[in-house]
Amino acid sequence: MLVINATWQRVVLAALLVMPVVAVIVLMTPAFLVLPFSTPGREFILKLLDKITAWARVIVPKADAK
Repeated sequence: MLVINATWQRVVLAALLVMPVVAVIVLMTPAFLVLPFSTPGREFILKLLDKITAWARVIVPKADAK
């Protein structure tokens, strides 16, 4: 029987939640290379990065929170 303590469970859960963000960033790389050269494209990328950053802040716990 495999027993995993709570610390490792949090690490695994965080890794599972980060994987979709990493996948989106990797898949958007070609767009990140082409879109910044147009004004609407630049605005789209900035909004997308703001949303990804906000989502990452939600799933990553703060070090001082207890």
